[in-house]
Amino acid sequence: MSHFSIRGHSDMLMILEARGKPILTMMETIRIKIMLLIVKKKEEADKWNGMLCLKIMKKVDVNIKDSLKCVPSHAGGDKYQVECGLDSQHVVDLVENSCSYKNWDLTGIPCMHALAVIHLKEEFPETYVQIWYTKQTQLQIYSNFVSPVRGPKQWASLSNMPPILPPPLRRPSGRPTKVRREEPDEPQTTERLSKRGVEIRCGKCKRVGHNKRSCKWEVGQNILVKRHKVGVLTQQQATPNQQEGTPTQQAALTQLPTAPTHQQAALRQKLPFKRKPTTVR
Repeated sequence: MSHFSIRGHSDMLMILEARGKPILTMMETIRIKIMLLIVKKKEEADKWNGMLCLKIMKKVDVNIKDSLKCVPSHAGGDKYQVECGLDSQHVVDLVENSCSYKNWDLTGIPCMHALAVIHLKEEFPETYVQIWYTKQTQLQIYSNFVSPVRGPKQWASLSNMPPILPPPLRRPSGRPTKVRREEPDEPQTTERLSKRGVEIRCGKCKRVGHNKRSCKWEVGQNILVKRHKVGVLTQQQATPNQQEGTPTQQAALTQLPTAPTHQQAALRQKLPFKRKPTTVR
């Protein structure tokens, strides 16, 4: 579930250390981490000053600064019209806690249009924030602690029950995988590009469908390579009508340059490397 929310991703990283351990050790490591996390969150919430959480209070302060450029107007009842810039106006209803900008409806935090109306009525912005963002709600969430547990040496022994032995260990070949198994609908996290739809051409025989490592064709005098730069036809690509032409044409076809074999290429003498003359000034 780590691909649905950032919170799930951080929880997965927190238990990353315990994933490769045996079952009892893994569960005990996760229990200790959760026990310490709840106590830490509870102590942090006790130090907050005010009604709201720290991050929510910072967002409200930013919206209060943006609300200074909005001009609210009372339209009757509990509805207000807020103008913010040229051809930009929204409808705010403080009773329904809604705004036509839809930011307040989605997040539960008053937007700058709603805060302009709240400032006009001289009320506190904290009273219009949803209750799950308050300090009291956070204290109730982390009020249930994880109880401590005694060690295995202090457990009660059950001598009348047969011992539960682990299954026989069967080690498969290769290294054990430690990568998390991804869900079918999870987006790909690797940056490697796929070769699907790419045409693979051999560097030896110039055929399509394989590379030169898996090439099974022999390039020699009998099989000629297609030349892309020179617009001539080889002996195999010539049509039967062209091969049955005059003797002069047949002699011209047989005298076409052929691709050298591996043995001929190995017997070639390498020319000595000549350095360019340099002048010393």
